[in-house]
Amino acid sequence: MPVSAPVFDQHIAALIQRMAPDSVLDIGPGAGKYGRIVGQLRAAGLAVGSLTAVEIDPSYIEQFRLAELYDFVQQGDACLLPDVSPDAFWDLVILGDVLEHFRKSRGVDLIDYLYYRTKYIVLVVPIDYPQGAWQGHAAEAHISTWYPADFARYKASGFSSVAPSTGNEIQLVLINGLRADPAADFIFARDLAASGVFAGPFAPA
Repeated sequence: MPVSAPVFDQHIAALIQRMAPDSVLDIGPGAGKYGRIVGQLRAAGLAVGSLTAVEIDPSYIEQFRLAELYDFVQQGDACLLPDVSPDAFWDLVILGDVLEHFRKSRGVDLIDYLYYRTKYIVLVVPIDYPQGAWQGHAAEAHISTWYPADFARYKASGFSSVAPSTGNEIQLVLINGLRADPAADFIFARDLAASGVFAGPFAPA
């Protein structure tokens, strides 16, 4: 489905507020949730730079009016980015409920590519959540599985919670890319509990 559970929405909004990114790439925006979150932060006074979306389904771009939520919308397969955009870079890349729609090998290739070209990668990934095509949209099918161990080689941090609506477990993963400056703007999800960004039942151990 082009929508996702709101389990981590407030936490991702808090992360974006702390990062204040100059450039944001939202891969697989679907109905545009993260575009709306950035728009709300901008309206509240946060300076966020360019906001770009890459969406594989052209009907979603029109149906959900993504051009009204993002500064730039590119229709295409994000897995082709390593082939067509070798010199691109971003402060923040968001993959919210997206990786499970890729073949595992292509998802790994995409993360490797992004790791070199970003300060931060934020991922929301369900665990063991079967899903087929949705209303004729084949790209909505879940075709790969992802577990915390899959992100260990990126020195990722994060934690999981359960979506009340479905009961399935969802991971929030934060990867500091190679463009991040450890002395100036290195952010680990597990380090944010003390700052109050993560609180209550979602606070990482």
